Amino acid sequence: MNQAERIRESEAMDSFDRISRQEKKIRHLEMELNDLRQGLAIVQDFYNDLEHASEDREAAIRLGQVMVPLLDDDRDFNGIWSFHGELFVADPSAHIPYAEMYGTFVRYCKKTGRKPVEQEVFEFIFARMENPGPVSDRGEWKGCRLLPDRK
Repeated sequence: MNQAERIRESEAMDSFDRISRQEKKIRHLEMELNDLRQGLAIVQDFYNDLEHASEDREAAIRLGQVMVPLLDDDRDFNGIWSFHGELFVADPSAHIPYAEMYGTFVRYCKKTGRKPVEQEVFEFIFARMENPGPVSDRGEWKGCRLLPDRK
């Protein structure tokens, strides 16, 4: 082998080593890039979970704000329902002024430990009661009367 062949062989080996080192660097960089992508996916998942948890918490707070009035509405309805069920009977000829009916309701609430609702709320709900169904007519309730011993 002559000098020129040795130089070519040496250059070929150097070139081969350089290519091999570059391929190793590329593989290493590809592995690091893959690790970074996985890390980014984990971070994205974490922030998505935080966002959903925050949305869930806000929804729970809003739901709680909605549920409390609904529970209050149920309590109001049940108080009026109890008042209606315990104190009234059907009587087509009977009539009771709004103020008297509401005053009786307030006394009933105090006696039973309930909190009375405003008169407008009472009238709105009371007008929808059935068996007996009171009829609102020019400032009076018609179609039912208070039980005599319950006034």
